[in-house]
Amino acid sequence: MTPPRSSLTVTDLKVRAGEGEDARLLASLPHLDVAAGTCVAIVGESGSGKSTTLHAMLGLTDGLAVSGRIMVGDTDVVTAPEKALTTLRGSRVALVSQSPQSSLNPTMRLGTLMRRVLARHGIRGAVARQRADDALRDVMLDPELLRRYPHQISGGQAQRFAIALAVALRADVVLADEPTSALDVTVQAAVLQLLDRLRAEHGIALVLVSHDLAVVSRIADHIVVMRHGHVVESGPAADVLGAPAADYTRELLAAVPTLGE
Repeated sequence: MTPPRSSLTVTDLKVRAGEGEDARLLASLPHLDVAAGTCVAIVGESGSGKSTTLHAMLGLTDGLAVSGRIMVGDTDVVTAPEKALTTLRGSRVALVSQSPQSSLNPTMRLGTLMRRVLARHGIRGAVARQRADDALRDVMLDPELLRRYPHQISGGQAQRFAIALAVALRADVVLADEPTSALDVTVQAAVLQLLDRLRAEHGIALVLVSHDLAVVSRIADHIVVMRHGHVVESGPAADVLGAPAADYTRELLAAVPTLGE
């Protein structure tokens, strides 16, 4: 059986702030492969470097020094010119942020926002309308939602709309930065189930950033644990969760609340 292709490969990634002797390491990731249809979770407390690592995968690290390689297909995000990165973002790699409502223009209907994003990647007219409707249905939203303004939808609907954008663009890689932390428990479960279904059905390579091992344990195939900018443990989810090698991973597991506490 042929193994799934790698949609995203990271090698010797280092992100630093400052220059020379004053440079401070913010994130270091020696190696990571994210194959199509799989989920890799990057876990750690605030300040561990996980979100910085995610932003580096999109080339969104203005003012920071980035070295190593981040390959999306044949494109190296670290060395690619801005024009190539602008094309890459959305069409190949999509970001689902923690608070998507804050990035939605409050003066535009969701349908206008969706059409503008699609148009930036050359998708217009009847094709764009069909893609928008299909993507909304794919994330279990009524296409009627496209007539609404951002303030007229809930946080869970906004999160699913952000995921629908990635589906409509047919991105190969979806980077989800704490996508459930601002949602209540019931909606969290629904969003995670949605991400899990979409990566299986569409072959999306999913990178999920979270501080919560309980969240990532539901869908992750591979887990990377970061602390103070460094990887302290990395491996198949079953191994990391079932027999953690690092003391810090055990501390994170011990912090997961259990029923009755």
